Amino acid sequence: MTDHPEPSEGVFYVVRLPHGWQLCSFRFDEYGPIGLPDCWVQVLEPFLDIWLTHFGKENPTTFKARHTALESELGLLVAGYDTFPRGEVCRADDRKRYVIRHSGELARMMHVPRREIEEAFGIHGHATWVEDHDHISDHRSAQRLRALLPIEEKWEDI
Repeated sequence: MTDHPEPSEGVFYVVRLPHGWQLCSFRFDEYGPIGLPDCWVQVLEPFLDIWLTHFGKENPTTFKARHTALESELGLLVAGYDTFPRGEVCRADDRKRYVIRHSGELARMMHVPRREIEEAFGIHGHATWVEDHDHISDHRSAQRLRALLPIEEKWEDI
């Protein structure tokens, strides 16, 4: 994790990789005012690369079939920016605090605590967490991904 002394607004995803969950944060002071759909496109390529590398090492005999299956669903995966838990970090009205709008789907099993998200944006101890139904994961997108990848956990509406 990079140490950021200055606070920043931004967006984040919490994605499931082969060996656990990972926070992907995009600070506006580094990336500009990127939205969640654009952020998802930035997350998706390394996400798929990590999974394909995992498949190549774990079971090379099924690698081609898995690669083909992912490739055939690529358009839907790109459109599925609402697959995983995500949120937005915005300045509060008083400009001293921040509001983190999220789906409420972060769970202990993910091992990505709120503190880690706050620290990624340099706002630890200066944030209010607000559940926002606009950030709830889409069931169809999550199911589609679980059909392609060996992910057993369900995170949508937990």
